[in-house]
Amino acid sequence: MRVSELLHRNSVLLHADLTTRDQAIDLLVDLQEANGVITNATAYYNEISRREATGGTTAIGEGIALPHARNAGVAAPGVAALGLRRGIDWGAPDGRLVDLVFMVAAPADDPGGHLLIMARLVNLVSDPALVEELRTCLTPEDFIRRLARAEASRFA
Repeated sequence: MRVSELLHRNSVLLHADLTTRDQAIDLLVDLQEANGVITNATAYYNEISRREATGGTTAIGEGIALPHARNAGVAAPGVAALGLRRGIDWGAPDGRLVDLVFMVAAPADDPGGHLLIMARLVNLVSDPALVEELRTCLTPEDFIRRLARAEASRFA
């Protein structure tokens, strides 16, 4: 399962002008729901919000956050991505504001798929050159293409 294959052009929004983590999560849930990945947006939003509030931040540092959850309101694995014009406070361990967010949604009965997607994403965004490329993309298609190219070279 490739991360780039779980992204669709309409699940990537670049240069969004948001000011809070909750706005970002809400928008990402909407993108996933519009693609049919999430069938119960309220249940999924509540699970993501609960996880952020009780499980610690999903910001991993370097301006990146990876909110994720397995939930019965998810029909199929999916990824949505959000690039922000200005960083927002996500409680990152390095104190840096978050400007690049990937949301991973997985069905409740798919722990292996969820872990694989998360592991691949963490591996990919650990490459500062790729992250900078993603931050400068102008279109969702370019974003997905660059991610797919990096993923193909790493996980041949």
